[in-house]
Amino acid sequence: MSSNHQTSQTFNFQGKTLQEALEEVAMALPMILALTIAPALLGTQEAIRQSQSKNKREEHRSRRCNLAVSCVKQSIRSRDVHGKLVVLKDNKLYLTTGASVSEDAQPTTAGSGYPFSGYYLPYPEKTYEGLVSTISDDPPMLNWIYVDKDTYEVKYGVRADAQPHITGPFDCTRQDRRMTLEGWEGFVAVEEFPGIWALYFDRDDDGLVTKVPMGTRVLEVELTRREKKERKPEPDPNQAQTLDEKMKEHKEQTQREEEERQEMFRQQEQADTSAQAAEAPQQNGVDAIDHQPEVMRDISLDLGKLNLEVPNVGHAIPHSPSVATDNISFWSAARKGDGISDADSVTAASSIIDRNENDELGYKRPYVEDDPAPNEIEADVNST
Repeated sequence: MSSNHQTSQTFNFQGKTLQEALEEVAMALPMILALTIAPALLGTQEAIRQSQSKNKREEHRSRRCNLAVSCVKQSIRSRDVHGKLVVLKDNKLYLTTGASVSEDAQPTTAGSGYPFSGYYLPYPEKTYEGLVSTISDDPPMLNWIYVDKDTYEVKYGVRADAQPHITGPFDCTRQDRRMTLEGWEGFVAVEEFPGIWALYFDRDDDGLVTKVPMGTRVLEVELTRREKKERKPEPDPNQAQTLDEKMKEHKEQTQREEEERQEMFRQQEQADTSAQAAEAPQQNGVDAIDHQPEVMRDISLDLGKLNLEVPNVGHAIPHSPSVATDNISFWSAARKGDGISDADSVTAASSIIDRNENDELGYKRPYVEDDPAPNEIEADVNST
């Protein structure tokens, strides 16, 4: 009874069996995982959304923009610079005024300068962003925008020119995207000559009293980034315009492609012909051997296998029919080892007789070598 009681206590938890408790835990496990993972997923999604929003907000920083000038305070001279564009000329930044050049052909205005077309770019070996602008369309060269540390003039040049001076940090306001330098707007327009307005940065915020001559007009301005207007691309004079011209151009292109294909085939055929001509001599030697008479080929093959050497004499003497070769049998091979030829120990039993080299081959009637001569027979008869 005690053991049964212990078993029931062991497998019962709060009035439930072990199986029921495990089932409840298994049912609650997905909810626990969801509560654990959901915050991480939400945090990741929010970070991605904020990153995308930031990239979208900061996308304009890499776009080429013009700089439009607007006066902060109204004055008599403000109309000369209000709404003008910043241009680059002679390594300085000016404001367009629309005035003409002087009679001595020296520029009295920046109207002929290259319009500012710049964007933000991280300055090398610095933790802030600088400002660059193209100085020409062809070739599209880039220069750094900087402020002269001595005169506070806004200039442009290569990195070697900008390095000793104030190169940033350049930035812009979040809403209106007005240009800032070192965290604030301190740009001013200075009338260096009548009708010629140059761009300065009032770093000391004192109206440039120590940088420009007394009586020089200085106007506080705001520089607003305005996306550069894309010009209509100039049409290619060689490009087909009408449908007939396009069809003609297509036909000519197809013909050129076909000619190129034929030329490629022709070159391939020439290469194949040259290869065949190079292989022809070798093939002719093989064919000459293949076209020999069948019997001669067999004989040459047999002689090659037997390693025979045919003596070179004026009149060939045929071998005895009973001796086809010096190595026809085992004993003949042994005798040859002793320096004795089989032809010397074999008697010919044929109508073909051995002769001197100068005699002609002939036919002799067979005879029996053991028969006695007729005179000897008659002498024997008389003696008897």
